[in-house]
Amino acid sequence: MAQDLSEEELRKQFDEEFNLEIENLLGMGQRKPAHINMSLIAKRNLPESTVQGSGDELIAGLMKLTHVRLDRENITEIDNLEMLGPVTNLYLQQNSIEKIENLECLTAIQFLTLAGNKIHKVENLKILDTLKLLDLSDNKIAELSEEELPKSLVFLDVRGNPCRDLPDYRTRLLAVLPNLKQLDNEMLTKDVKRGAGHPVSSDEEDDEEDEEEEEDEGDGDRSSGQDNVQIDDVFRLSADLIHQSRERASQYTDQHDRHMLQIEEVRSQSRQAMETARSSLVSPRSPRDKQRQFTSSPASR
Repeated sequence: MAQDLSEEELRKQFDEEFNLEIENLLGMGQRKPAHINMSLIAKRNLPESTVQGSGDELIAGLMKLTHVRLDRENITEIDNLEMLGPVTNLYLQQNSIEKIENLECLTAIQFLTLAGNKIHKVENLKILDTLKLLDLSDNKIAELSEEELPKSLVFLDVRGNPCRDLPDYRTRLLAVLPNLKQLDNEMLTKDVKRGAGHPVSSDEEDDEEDEEEEEDEGDGDRSSGQDNVQIDDVFRLSADLIHQSRERASQYTDQHDRHMLQIEEVRSQSRQAMETARSSLVSPRSPRDKQRQFTSSPASR
């Protein structure tokens, strides 16, 4: 499960993810659309020995997966996930998905990233009542269907979508997501909630004061809520790592675009130089042309 991953393992995981993103960045637009199937899931998430083994070994391996990575495969739709077992983390970022669907079979999912797709609408998520982290950043969501979001969400990222420009964007989300602690990579303190026009309950006031007191106590005895705090820290770290990966990928893309512009300028200059050279080359004149030029010149009259 997600809480079993150490900070070092998470960072290693996202470093590998970023490196894969860089490798596929240039060729992504030329790749054929892909579909989720047993072969693709196995190739990305199981050891080669299991993939090459018997059918029973392959199915058993798929049923044991808790973390499934299907990012950057040019997947066009979400389907065929029924073959999986107790998946807690599903990575579908940087694909070509247009619709959120067919996720109801993932009854244990806690972490879902759909960043960098072509999604236009928030839908079919309410049933995922164990989901804690949802990344929908860099899609095409214009309408905010907040009632379709599961109330279990603790971390939500919707940056890079037109819906963020709605005047009541934050207020609407805070009204329906009582457990939300981080929105668009910003922690939701009681002051932030008040600034968004959302009333802060007395329970939230007490919870935040208790957290501040626990921090002041240092490494002393903790309450029974320590496990939940640790889990939240893991999800917060995951969200931060996603943000860092997105930022680094954006910087690389900008550098790549500038480099391609420079190459195009060099090519353009080269073409212009070649055209100038061609136009400066004068073909040999025929004797008739030379005679005509001689007879028409003032000196010959």
